[in-house]
Amino acid sequence: MKTLKSIIALLAIAAIIVSCGEENEDPQTEIAGTVSIEFDNFVGSSMVNLKETGSTDYNYTTTEGQAFNLIRVQYYVSKIILTGENGEVFEDDLNVSANADEIRGYYFIQESESASKLIELTDVPAGTYTQITFNLGIDEEGVQEGAAGGILDPATGAPFWNWNAGYIGMTVEGQTDITDDKAFAIHVGGWKDIVPDDGTTQKFYNNVKTITLNLDVDMNVSETLEPEIHIVADIQKVLGNIDFTATPQVHSPAAGRVFADNLQSAFVVDHVHQ
Repeated sequence: MKTLKSIIALLAIAAIIVSCGEENEDPQTEIAGTVSIEFDNFVGSSMVNLKETGSTDYNYTTTEGQAFNLIRVQYYVSKIILTGENGEVFEDDLNVSANADEIRGYYFIQESESASKLIELTDVPAGTYTQITFNLGIDEEGVQEGAAGGILDPATGAPFWNWNAGYIGMTVEGQTDITDDKAFAIHVGGWKDIVPDDGTTQKFYNNVKTITLNLDVDMNVSETLEPEIHIVADIQKVLGNIDFTATPQVHSPAAGRVFADNLQSAFVVDHVHQ
């Protein structure tokens, strides 16, 4: 009988310990929030104002003093990661599918479509975040031969060259009175390096860039706090010191390398709304 009473007592003590342990768990570990990311495009200090095809209203000037305007600005953002100094990590879920409704983690930012410039991340663990990282372009996880749908579907307008060259990660098109046809097009893409075995000039390069930006404040995420990160892309910095006379058209990974190298400095966090 004493043995039975001892067992019952031990079980009761164990139940109390487990109950206390559950009660002491930090409730924040079960809480998640929402973070929005807004992209705005500028040329220097001026917000991008798209013109119609054929317009001779040149509202911008390159660093070389050449007048130009813009008719198209668009780029792919993917692999978004938020991190904090106390170990907080959020990685946006990625999925490529032939079904447009099943595409996750890939975003096609288009200046001509305001709704596309706002990304909403859900189920972000509560915590304090200080940095955002994302890919500019589509890397090997998103390049599936003949399988991608939605915003990755070439049949519905996704800017895709071919299997070896992949997607155009950044498109900047416009008009200038410098070129013979009064137009320019800078397409930056490419997802893998292919080095020829025969010693010929390399044509295919990986121009997907990973961009890491510090937030201007410590960003708090919780069930009741839904902050917004405001990111600005400076198209002037993407173009760099371009001379439209020498480089009016860029339509290959090799030609786009110099512009791909400009992408990290072209994006900045302007501010965070808490």
